[in-house]
Amino acid sequence: MNPVSPMLAMTGRPFSSPDWIFEPKIDGTRCIAQVGKTVLLFNRRQVPITYRYPELSRALKEMASDCILDGEIAVFSNGLPDFSALAERDHQMDKMKIDYLSQAMPASYIVFDILEADGRNLLNLPLQERKAILKETISGDDPVTVIDSFAERGEDYFQAALKMGIEGVVGKKLDSVYQPGVRSPDWLKIKKRLKFDLVVGGYIPGQGQRAPYFGGLLLGAYEGDRLVYVGRVGSGFSQKELSEIVADFEPVSDSPFVSPPSTKGVRWLLPRQVVEVAAMEVTSDYGLRAPVFLRRRYDKIPRECTIDQIRP
Repeated sequence: MNPVSPMLAMTGRPFSSPDWIFEPKIDGTRCIAQVGKTVLLFNRRQVPITYRYPELSRALKEMASDCILDGEIAVFSNGLPDFSALAERDHQMDKMKIDYLSQAMPASYIVFDILEADGRNLLNLPLQERKAILKETISGDDPVTVIDSFAERGEDYFQAALKMGIEGVVGKKLDSVYQPGVRSPDWLKIKKRLKFDLVVGGYIPGQGQRAPYFGGLLLGAYEGDRLVYVGRVGSGFSQKELSEIVADFEPVSDSPFVSPPSTKGVRWLLPRQVVEVAAMEVTSDYGLRAPVFLRRRYDKIPRECTIDQIRP
């Protein structure tokens, strides 16, 4: 069975509507789970990740009925998603380390949709009906739980989510069908901070303690086949992240950007690394104001980082 490409959300602002429900935005790894005689987990790029989360595979295998689920994998600390713990889990390859971390930093699978149940394709059912089937399928016991949904009052729930320390909410139209691989206006992610996935196309050499690494990364997004420069980020990196990013640099002689910045001393790179950054706002010419590095995105390829996501 081929994995399903997950439906994606567009960016929106807080609003209220009786035709929509609102869910907490879980800052995790998107995961499609195929549950049957065996359990298969896939990230948003349809890459198998079953081996990384044995505790989730065991829990899903105990479910009675066959199904295909959509949700987010997260590692929680003090009731909130732990960004760094998830990053450590998310790119492990060593089986002994994976087995250890599955106990030391167990993951949770927060399910928000069901695409198939007992061989029945549910993609064209409205979200409201899929939710009802999902609740009949999942018992709700940790580490596999069904996400909470709240009706109509999106503005109130957005403010409540921020107070709880959650980054935002996702609004979903009750009559929306599931559109695999489509970034649809029927799903809207509503966040306090703007967040973007961008491609690393170059760097500025570091000075002082950053001399072995870099001073800043030059970032871009694709517009068709053209990589458009949108700014640089120089803060938010841990020592470990600095080392890992530099280790994956692939220097090239020419700029990968269609309109490269004129910054002196820039070193160009093959645009293969994807990073997530937060910014205060986007200027009219796609520039990012006060960007901060958040994490590397191992589950995205550069071509998925398009200019549409950052249009002001």
